[in-house]
Amino acid sequence: MRVVHVTPGLDPRQGGTVTAVMAMVRAQLAQGHDVSVVATHGHEEPPVEAAEQLRRLGADVHLIGPALGPTRWHWRLGQVLRRAMGGASIVHIHGLWEEIQHRAARLARRLGVPYVITPHGMLDPWSLRQRALKKRIYLRLRLRRNLDAAATIHVTSPVERDGVARLNLRPGTIVEPYSIDFAEFQHLPPRGWLRERFPQIGGRKIVLFFSRLHYKKGLELLIPAFAEAHRDDAVLVLAGPVEPAYEHQIDDLILVHGLKDRVFKTGMLYGRDRAAALMDADLFVLPSYQENFGIAVVEALAASTPVIISDQVQIHSCVTRGRVGTVVPTEIEPLRAAIARWLDDDALRLGAARRAREFVFNEFDAARSARRWASHYARVTAAAASAAARRAPAMPLGSEPLADPYVASTGAGGRAGVAALARHHAS
Repeated sequence: MRVVHVTPGLDPRQGGTVTAVMAMVRAQLAQGHDVSVVATHGHEEPPVEAAEQLRRLGADVHLIGPALGPTRWHWRLGQVLRRAMGGASIVHIHGLWEEIQHRAARLARRLGVPYVITPHGMLDPWSLRQRALKKRIYLRLRLRRNLDAAATIHVTSPVERDGVARLNLRPGTIVEPYSIDFAEFQHLPPRGWLRERFPQIGGRKIVLFFSRLHYKKGLELLIPAFAEAHRDDAVLVLAGPVEPAYEHQIDDLILVHGLKDRVFKTGMLYGRDRAAALMDADLFVLPSYQENFGIAVVEALAASTPVIISDQVQIHSCVTRGRVGTVVPTEIEPLRAAIARWLDDDALRLGAARRAREFVFNEFDAARSARRWASHYARVTAAAASAAARRAPAMPLGSEPLADPYVASTGAGGRAGVAALARHHAS
């Protein structure tokens, strides 16, 4: 199977999407597939380390950049995608709102290569309500056609599937959890890394938030809930990258709630440091307003750390089923009560911690996921070949009628319209 993954980035600072793509590629390479990756990057340093890691494992990796504007446009997109997709069995497109996904879907149609789209939660109703008008316009001008022509849509949970169903798209869906690479969690470091980095923690218990510091992650719930728990025997550690403008809001929340000496920020953590921080925590908390999966939740459990998550983190049923944490609504009081209960009850925490690693290693094993993906891809390519056999021969590349408004018009629905939209659009 020759698989081409198309993604708007390989920088680990971009969060869960990159983590999921990297794990999927590594697992598919280990299964013996021929895998290529095409990724853009912005004006920041290109993610050379991630690319080299995949190349050492046998992947053909193409980095394109610096890509410009909110849709991350670059003049080489078309030629690099065309070269990478030549002879592909299947194209797997990650994300929705950038130029690279549109070009890949359009080129795959021209080449007659079936493609899978993984929206990574971007079709969730909550996500579509953010900058709703711009997304509705983009959906109408470009995205719906790309989605409707996909061989299938990949979602990570039944909840995400139900959200996508509201759009009445033509393809069916595959429900498949993300591949999780547990290599960094096989041999855990000794506890104490966070306490060495922040000696002020002392012997107090650690409540850890590990994710991008972003509005949707529920920090406006977590910080007041932690303050109202009145726990002088605990600290809150915020681990993850943050935009400077939003960091000011977080700092204001910390000051307003009198937590200046009980909240510590680590910034982005990688590799062994990430595992060490998760290992040190007594509790992991993620009260997000929307998560189509929650990779950091799984990683916390792999480090034997019980979790408190919101009922909008879409693997919450796994947490309940495995008895490895608790699930709360996106409200301050239930979150406060859960934090206080789990910090007070040592037996509760230790019992969940003992179950956590075995549970997630069995539930989210990357090798088994890669084997399931081989079956998914085989079904998709067989169905595409069968459909092609029933149709007239495909037109040569370049002769397809350009019905896409991006190409066919220079009006509001064409290049000018999309370019104008791109100046204001943010994913």
